[in-house]
Amino acid sequence: RSTGDIFDSWESVKNLTNEQEAILPYGGMGCFNDMDMLVVGMYGKGNVGLSGLNDTQYKTHFSIWALFGSPLMIGCDIREMTDATRKILSNKELIAINQDADCRQVIKLEHVSQWRFVDFKIYARYLENGDIALGFFNLTDNEETALFNIDQLGLPESTGKTLEMHEVWTGETEIVKNGTFIKKIPSCDCLVYRCKVVDA
Repeated sequence: RSTGDIFDSWESVKNLTNEQEAILPYGGMGCFNDMDMLVVGMYGKGNVGLSGLNDTQYKTHFSIWALFGSPLMIGCDIREMTDATRKILSNKELIAINQDADCRQVIKLEHVSQWRFVDFKIYARYLENGDIALGFFNLTDNEETALFNIDQLGLPESTGKTLEMHEVWTGETEIVKNGTFIKKIPSCDCLVYRCKVVDA
């Protein structure tokens, strides 16, 4: 265990995410940072139930735990699992990122306007086959704009390369133009991509 206990509240999810950042370099093959169980689908019930989360917040919670390589242990009563909960917990592309054979930990990247967004997170994780998992997490109470330059991943325009980005929740695929990714993200929501390096 690499954090304190989780509770079924948005503040708990945010706090554990922030606490984990200081020890990201210590995770890896044979040493997995365990951020505690998933509270997806608990809706305030059970012995850690507090305010509960909505489905968007549960989606973001699951995405962070999966991207960070934390063990994915279901905490809700599976006999009462909703369709929304089942959809979140069975996202095969996120599970594949979580279970990637290289077991690399994530790195935190800078938001272009990071001074404004303390609770806007960007994380990347390099995967076994050369793909890059990239997550944008808006933990704020407002819609915010993700603004990210791919040169942070060692891909300046001079390389002649860019990213083909496949979003694991919507299935949409896009190519980064001019080295910059810009996208609006609603409050408490996220975008998680599996990216391939391609010719610009």
